[in-house]
Amino acid sequence: MEDNRNNRNKNTYLILIAAGAFIILERFVGFWNLLGLLMILYGVHVLRGGGSSKKGYFLVIAGAFFVAGGPLALIIGIVLISLGLFYKKSKDLQQDGAFMQKQSLVGSIRYDREPWVLRNMSVWHAVGEMRFDFSLALQEEKEVTIILQGMIGNLSIILPEDMAVSIEGSVQAGSLYVGGVKREGIGNKISWQTPHYDSADTKVKLVASYLVGEVNIKVV
Repeated sequence: MEDNRNNRNKNTYLILIAAGAFIILERFVGFWNLLGLLMILYGVHVLRGGGSSKKGYFLVIAGAFFVAGGPLALIIGIVLISLGLFYKKSKDLQQDGAFMQKQSLVGSIRYDREPWVLRNMSVWHAVGEMRFDFSLALQEEKEVTIILQGMIGNLSIILPEDMAVSIEGSVQAGSLYVGGVKREGIGNKISWQTPHYDSADTKVKLVASYLVGEVNIKVV
């Protein structure tokens, strides 16, 4: 009985918060734009969760029609294009075996506070920051591919000098610093690898790409 009452209270809180957020957002972006955005987000959630692909694609396409021509159309279009490119690059670089994928719209992704397992990984986010300290990483496989992509934000990576790393970095607008080489402005790209990369027993291939932001990769 107590659990049922707590569940009802929790649902009431969530409904009130959701209704309040909807009213506030609707005032700024309009009802149809907001509805379209929610449909797109739910469609992406369905596709990521392994649900019906037809349902997921229908929600994304229908949501795009709702926001087409509105103030959010350009933003939604860029997000979808970026996410599509992320999935394509992840598939192109995917190696045999497990390949972890992680997506986030807004937030912080951090692997710099405690030891973590270095494995094949694809990470994408729309807005926020990513921080990685590879000196804390535990590498269990001989060759690992890490793909890090974002739309707007910053990426900070620390690499130990004894790690064999090959890096492909790109920032369409912003700054890019890789292994002592810095690029600023528009269309920045840097390809770099440690001197002992080709002969190393264990290797890490790192692909870092941002549309707008700052990418800082240091070797210490």
